[in-house]
Amino acid sequence: MTLYNNTLAVEVSWLLDEDIITPSNYRNLSQRNQVNVLRRGCLNTPALVSYDSLPKRFKEAVVVKLNNKNPYDVVKMNLIENYIQHSVKLTEFFETYKLGDGRNLTKETRREYYNNAIVLEAIGNLLSNKRAKRASMGKRMKINWTELAEGVQELDRSKYPHSLPANARRLEEKYKRYKTEGETSLIHKNFLNINAAKVDDDVKESVLTELLADPRNLDNAQVARLYNFMAEQMGWQPITPSAVATWREKYDLQIYAGRRGSVALANTKAMQVKRSAPTFPLYYWTMDGWDVELLYQKTEGGTTTYYHRPTVVVVLDACLKYPVGYAVGTHETPELIQQALRNAVKHTTELFGKMYRTQQLQSDHYAIKKLTPYYEGIAEKVTPARVKNAKAKIVEPYFGGINKRYCQLLPNWSGFGITSDKEKQPNAEFLNIYKSNFPDFAGVCKQIDMIIERERTCDGKQERFLALWAQMPEDHKVELSHENYLFLFGETTGHRNTLEGSGLNITIRGLKRHYDCFDLSFREHGSTAWEVRYDPDDLTRVLAVNKDETRRYVLEEKYVQPMALRERQEGDSEQLQRVRNYNKELEQNIIDFRANNARTLQSAALELPEFGSTLKKLLITDSAGQHKNHRNHARMLRQAERLNEKYEEAVLLEESNDFNERRRNYIKSKVDLSQYIEY
Repeated sequence: MTLYNNTLAVEVSWLLDEDIITPSNYRNLSQRNQVNVLRRGCLNTPALVSYDSLPKRFKEAVVVKLNNKNPYDVVKMNLIENYIQHSVKLTEFFETYKLGDGRNLTKETRREYYNNAIVLEAIGNLLSNKRAKRASMGKRMKINWTELAEGVQELDRSKYPHSLPANARRLEEKYKRYKTEGETSLIHKNFLNINAAKVDDDVKESVLTELLADPRNLDNAQVARLYNFMAEQMGWQPITPSAVATWREKYDLQIYAGRRGSVALANTKAMQVKRSAPTFPLYYWTMDGWDVELLYQKTEGGTTTYYHRPTVVVVLDACLKYPVGYAVGTHETPELIQQALRNAVKHTTELFGKMYRTQQLQSDHYAIKKLTPYYEGIAEKVTPARVKNAKAKIVEPYFGGINKRYCQLLPNWSGFGITSDKEKQPNAEFLNIYKSNFPDFAGVCKQIDMIIERERTCDGKQERFLALWAQMPEDHKVELSHENYLFLFGETTGHRNTLEGSGLNITIRGLKRHYDCFDLSFREHGSTAWEVRYDPDDLTRVLAVNKDETRRYVLEEKYVQPMALRERQEGDSEQLQRVRNYNKELEQNIIDFRANNARTLQSAALELPEFGSTLKKLLITDSAGQHKNHRNHARMLRQAERLNEKYEEAVLLEESNDFNERRRNYIKSKVDLSQYIEY
């Protein structure tokens, strides 16, 4: 129903759809001019007929379809709807509007306020249109707010879910306030919880929020009770637990650190950094200790206990999350961490044929001062994670996956963490029955070895790891020398040893072993007390380090030659020749050293007597194989020296006689000795 040129009109399509009239009936009536066709139908424009021109039986059918409402009353409603226009400006206003506490309006509230606004805008447009028509006739318009209120209430709420008042006077006030104050007049002043208005200044708000931030984690009822106790003393209005809940939600971020701690704030509320895994192996290692969820039994003093759990330190390559190294112990120690790092660099030899360093190592701050030299020895850069920043280390969630995939399948599994759901923990009754079958420490270590090996090889992880290594740029691969490896991770005997003719003789784990070095300078430090560092898994080479660590030599275990030629094997001759070549080079260095000294002394017209005696005793030849020439030359030098000494003695004696004679004559000329002689 609608008004068309001030005539109540009905859409023909509506009459047909509602089965009020058939197409043939309408065609006959229109052709016979028994109905007044107000507008012919065309594209997007329905045909209209005058309601009053319809036969009586059709009018009655229309009233029935309108739920027995007067069509003219329905038109009043539709008259407002005809002026309703959707507005992008109003939509944006309510979508972006911020309440006093920083929140946006809820979805339902935004929809309600928007429909209120467009209906009020429609009333304004309707009144403006009528006012213009009345003014053109020189008349003043009288607004019937009762009819407008009825029309507003008759609007289809499924299409326009407004909340405008049904009372005509209140509708008029609402409209006038809207025209004066705009869209903000539609937002309820007490939109926030009415109890929140009771906390209406900074002092009250501070008291309430500090109670909410209390580290004892008081519940809403406790906070309300404590606040109201103070409110009674201060003359404030009391609040309810539901009001506390509203404030708790409002200031959740500000009070979270007090309730849960700064670490929880950083991990759950603060902004997190999104990172990508490294593309190639050895770009990034991370490590951490883990109390494995596997139980083992331990007997001490005749009593066996079954609650023990091993600790494993895992070095994880972030590329493919490959466990490159690990070590198992009873608890985490700096020594256990060193073992894990040693295992990691040794595993690179197993994978790539050589020891390699990583580009970057992430660790925690446990024993950081003691372990930093080891970290820096195997990594180009060391980047410790921020203290208590669990999310910075991918190794911790990795442990959770290992626990789920492998540990949970073993009968000595101890369960998840203490904060996990109790329903997901193992059957304590079963564990008590099975505990006598728990492995000992050696047995649980074998379980961990099996888990790490499976983790390395599952889903072709190791093959993919090697394939990525092959694609890695060569200049990004940094080798770790065997000398540096032993210097960092080598074990020691606890004693120092000096060099003997047979080499460096040391006792390792109860066995006497002999080592030597083919570096010529090593034998220049015969009095040095050396600390020997060794790899217990490879005793073929050790490292000798002096006290202040300024000299380091890699020693080889001495090759044992058979006495009997009959027992010689392949390689014996080559090793023997190595020693002969070394000694020959050593002798030649000594000859060259002494010869150089002789030339130096000769140039200074000096010579040490020991040089001659050395030639006699040792018969050391020169590079041409000559010995006598040097010996005779030295003899001639000594004879010439003796003749020169005799000549100088004669000259001195002669000069001495002349001096004594001149002195006697001088004394005689100056002193008369007869005066002092008594006869």
